[in-house]
Amino acid sequence: MSAGIQLSDELISNIFQAIARHDPAAEQDMMLGLQYLSAITGYLAAGHPGADHEREEFLNQLAAFSKHVCEQQAEAYKQQSQPAQEEVTAKGRSVETDDPAVGIWMPE
Repeated sequence: MSAGIQLSDELISNIFQAIARHDPAAEQDMMLGLQYLSAITGYLAAGHPGADHEREEFLNQLAAFSKHVCEQQAEAYKQQSQPAQEEVTAKGRSVETDDPAVGIWMPE
């Protein structure tokens, strides 16, 4: 029995490569690749033993799990893309001018 799934960049790349070998358009269109993955899930779930309502519940759980993984990965991407922000404290003062919309910054 599996202790849980283990996603890796290599696994995901291999799966998408297999889809692209089947349909080269999927290599340029990620949404098409995602449609293949979703269709595969539906195809395999059709063989779920049990009543129709159990299969429906299983598909709902899979959809919720997919959404959870997507949200978690999207947050990770956001954190990776944000540069580390150092706290910068400007030392100086603003000197007023005749125009209230304009000021002059004078370093200290």
